[in-house]
Amino acid sequence: MMNTLFGWGLILFAPLVFAYAASSDLFSMRISNRLALTFLAAFPLFAYGAGMSWEDAAGHLGVGLLTFVIVYVLWMSKCIGGGDAKFAAVAAVWMGPEFMLLFFSLTSIYGAIMAIAFILMRSRFLPGFMVKMDWVMRLHTVKRIPYGLALGAAGLQIYSMSGWMDAGIKLAVS
Repeated sequence: MMNTLFGWGLILFAPLVFAYAASSDLFSMRISNRLALTFLAAFPLFAYGAGMSWEDAAGHLGVGLLTFVIVYVLWMSKCIGGGDAKFAAVAAVWMGPEFMLLFFSLTSIYGAIMAIAFILMRSRFLPGFMVKMDWVMRLHTVKRIPYGLALGAAGLQIYSMSGWMDAGIKLAVS
């Protein structure tokens, strides 16, 4: 029974966090520190429950630390927002060395597509019914782009192929 519940936790927790981060950034242009900290704090619990070795866990944490250094420089250069930076570093912990490059490659591709879409959207007038929606007006007028959408989309796609999902399915059906 406990294995089944933990398995469902593995299957659902990270995808829900990625989806929440993406929607939060879309609607409020923010990814909360609390979400990033919760995601980071849950890593050791899920890593232990999934049977991850200490060496593998250290590799995951190392990737997160490396990512944090890189995104900190990008944040200092005002290339990305603080919430995006912190969430990217924590997402890298969950992706680990195996999927980090693919995760950030997909994030870059999705981010580029979003940037083009936002440039096109911001070059046109909004329909009347959209002008009344605060979040749509914010997306239309603010110069920033909610890259949490790209992080969330890439995270959902990669997580579905990861060992986390495999371990969750095995535990959920056992």
